[in-house]
Amino acid sequence: MVQGEYRTPLAAHAHLEPLAALADVKVGGRIEVWASTQYPQMIIDDLRDVFGKEREVLVHPTQLGGGFGRKAGQHAALEAARLSAAVGKPVHVGWTREEDLQHAFYRPPTHHVLRGSVGADGRLRGVEQFTAGGDIIWGQTGLPEFVRDALGFDPGGLLGQFMPYDFPAYRVVNRREALPVPTGYWRGLGVLPNTFALESFMDELAHAARVDPLAFRLRHLGSGEDGRRLRTVLERAAQAAGWGTPLPAGRARGVACCLDLGTASALVAEVSVQGGRVQVHRVTVAADPRLVINPDGARLQVQGSVMMALSSALHEELTIQDGRVVESNFDRYRLLPMRDAPPVEVLLVESGDEPQGMGEPVMGPAAAAVANAVFTLTGERLRTLPLRPRQG
Repeated sequence: MVQGEYRTPLAAHAHLEPLAALADVKVGGRIEVWASTQYPQMIIDDLRDVFGKEREVLVHPTQLGGGFGRKAGQHAALEAARLSAAVGKPVHVGWTREEDLQHAFYRPPTHHVLRGSVGADGRLRGVEQFTAGGDIIWGQTGLPEFVRDALGFDPGGLLGQFMPYDFPAYRVVNRREALPVPTGYWRGLGVLPNTFALESFMDELAHAARVDPLAFRLRHLGSGEDGRRLRTVLERAAQAAGWGTPLPAGRARGVACCLDLGTASALVAEVSVQGGRVQVHRVTVAADPRLVINPDGARLQVQGSVMMALSSALHEELTIQDGRVVESNFDRYRLLPMRDAPPVEVLLVESGDEPQGMGEPVMGPAAAAVANAVFTLTGERLRTLPLRPRQG
């Protein structure tokens, strides 16, 4: 029997530009708002909840400046509108970095417990999986709690939730946890924390079976379309990364894959560890979104996803003390610095004629691939983000 327990922390969106909005509320007339938003209709709905369902609302979406889920709604727009209505003049509201880090909504923490067994033939017999986390989609909607309880799960938390492999017995238990902090959309929703747990555990099973981690994954892919697509991206990424070939002393490779939003992706990370610090030297990604419309845009989405996922995997963590978020700026909420950003090779694979997601799926395998490489290099299994090896 193999068992692993994995955790991911609260995380902020850390978008470059904090929230800002300009509102002009005419007495008894139209409400006009200029705001950086990913979801203009949510602003309209929020304003009508406050000022009346029949009120005319016009929203001008401005340049986004990064959002990653934080700007799905726009608290600053509602604040500016309330103030404009109170003073009878247009009002601009701009949040500071400190306000955004300490008073936003966040990626919820997660806790995963997995148990599994492999046979003498090196094949996986079964997995039992328990997952708990806070709300993602439900955290930013107005659904009554009894409706959420009736559904019993948050759809955002199911992204990347299920192992894409073929084996005889599989049991999954998912639990919604009520949290005392606001949580919601964060790039990829559940795909990064879920894939971190599942693909790290897949590596643990491979080592228990004494089988190469890449070969173990390939051995357990089904013969259906999803299995064929994952096999292709795994083989392409491994070949391009030089899987199985010698590396400089003090380096190792790790692999992980996932299927999310119709896109199959696989990632190989090459890492070293010095003084308790993980350094990622190279990342190779193969992604199959079925049809690639804009190759340059697709590569940029993959590279951006990798950098944000590595930042989360290696650095990002919000802490709560005395009922409030401790981190107030980037001096304490650390991000991946440019000097540590590795080169990212992107291989695009096409397997169909309908384009699928590219902005989020590759968020999934990055953290697991890095953690798996650390284990290969040091023998230390890191099961909590951010990844912090023992000193030495």
